[in-house]
Amino acid sequence: MRHVLSFGLAVLLLAGAARAANTSTQPFFLKNGDRVCFYGYSITAQRYYTTDIETYVLTRFPNLKVRFINSGVGGDRVTGGWAGPINLRLKRDVFPFKPNVVVYLLGMNDPAYRPFNTKIFNIYRHGLKHIIHSLQSHLPHVQIVLIGSTPWDEFTCKPKFLADRGAKGSFNDVLIRYARYTRKLAARDHLFFTDFNAPLVAVLKQAEKINPSLARQIIPGSIHPMAAGHMVMAQSLLRAWHAPSLVTSVAINASNGSVIRAENTAVSAVTQSHGVLAWKQMDQSLPMPVMSLHDRWPQFAPKALWPAPQPRMNDTNPVTALVIKLSGFYHALDREPLRVTHLTARNYQLRIDGKSIGTFSSTQLAHGINLARLATPMMAQAYKVMALAWQRTETRFTAWREVQLPMANIRLRSKFLVNTNSSPAARKAVHNILHAFSGLEHVVMRAERQTAQPIPHHYQLVPISR
Repeated sequence: MRHVLSFGLAVLLLAGAARAANTSTQPFFLKNGDRVCFYGYSITAQRYYTTDIETYVLTRFPNLKVRFINSGVGGDRVTGGWAGPINLRLKRDVFPFKPNVVVYLLGMNDPAYRPFNTKIFNIYRHGLKHIIHSLQSHLPHVQIVLIGSTPWDEFTCKPKFLADRGAKGSFNDVLIRYARYTRKLAARDHLFFTDFNAPLVAVLKQAEKINPSLARQIIPGSIHPMAAGHMVMAQSLLRAWHAPSLVTSVAINASNGSVIRAENTAVSAVTQSHGVLAWKQMDQSLPMPVMSLHDRWPQFAPKALWPAPQPRMNDTNPVTALVIKLSGFYHALDREPLRVTHLTARNYQLRIDGKSIGTFSSTQLAHGINLARLATPMMAQAYKVMALAWQRTETRFTAWREVQLPMANIRLRSKFLVNTNSSPAARKAVHNILHAFSGLEHVVMRAERQTAQPIPHHYQLVPISR
C-alpha cells in the first residue's frame, strides 16, 4: 500500500507558502505500467485537469508508461446518472480497463443543489461506500484516490444560492461538509484523499481582491472551472502524489567554464570564444506547458475530436497568468533554473538552438532564471506533447461518448426495429468501430511518448552592447 495521503491545506498552494522548495523525498506516486481511471461528473468530463496530469507525467517522466482513462459523465452522482446506474457505469466505464489507480471526483451533484439534507446525505454516504466496495471487489489491488468536490463559486459574484432564505451557510459549505465525510472515510479505509475545494477557493478569494473582473472568469457560472482553474486542481493532486518540481537545474562558472550543477541533465562541450559562452545540454525531462496560458481554451470542449488550440507564445491569457501567480505553480511544479556566474559583460542574449530566448543582465543570470517561464525549444516541444495528450483523450472520449453510449440504446430501422443490445450484427458493428478507435488511440499514445523524448540543445550566451 502506498503512502496514505491527506492533502487538504490550501495554504500550500498559495504563492507565499509555495515558495518553500519541494524537498519531499517521497517517490512519485505513479509507477511504470500503472493504469489510471479518472471517474466523476462534468468537471472530470471537461477533460482539462486530467490532460494536465497526463501531460505532466509525459513531460517529467518521458520513459514512464502510464495509461490514462477519462470516464467522467456530466450530472453523475454516487447512484449514477443519465449514462446509467452506478453498477452499469462501473461495469462498462471502469472495470474493463483494469485500472490499478482510480481517481474519484464526486460530490457536486449529490447534495441536489439544496441546503444540507440528512436524507440526501445518507444516500451519498451509502453510495460512496458501495462504490469503494465494488472497486475493491473487482480490482483487488486498486489504489483509490478520493477527491473533495470543486467549489461552488460564491466568492467572485453575488451568491445565487441558497434559495431557502432561512438556510444557514452556503452551498459551498454543504460541499465542504460532504468532503469532510469523504476525508474521514478515506482515513478509516486507508484510502487516499486530496481536496480540490480549498485550493481553488483560496485562489478565487485572492483573485477577487486583485482583479474582480479576471476573478469571475476562473469559474464562470459558479460550477465549471475554466482551464486555468483545472490547473490548480491538477497541481493539488500532483503535489499530493509527491510530484517533483524540478525539470532541470544548471549552474556554470563562466570564468573557467566549469559546470557547478547539472541536475536531471548532462552539460557538455562548454566553450568560450570572443566573449560568447556556449555549451550543449541533454535533459532528462521537459518543462510542463500550461493549458490556456498562451491560447484560449473554451469552458467546454466541442464534441467529437476537437483539436487542442495552438499556443501563441507572444500572447498571454491574463486570467491564467493571474491563477499561476496566485497558485505558485512554477515553484510547485515547473522549476528549470539556469544560473551562470562570473560573466564579464553587462547584458547577454540567451540563444537556444540559434533562437533568441531573451536578454538578461549578468546579475539576473548570476541569480538564476527559470527557463520554464520562457518560450524555449523545450517548451515548444512540451506543447506538442500536450496537444497529443489531448488528441489521445479525445479519441477515447469520442468513441465512448459518441458511439458506445448512444448505440447502446438506439434502435436501427430496417424492415423492423433492432435493439443493438440484442442484435449480434449490430453489436459486431459497434465493436468494430470501437476497435478502430482503440487502434487509433494506441497510435497517438506511441506518438505522445516519442514526442516527449528529450533531445540535445545548444546554448549560447552572447554579450550585447547596451
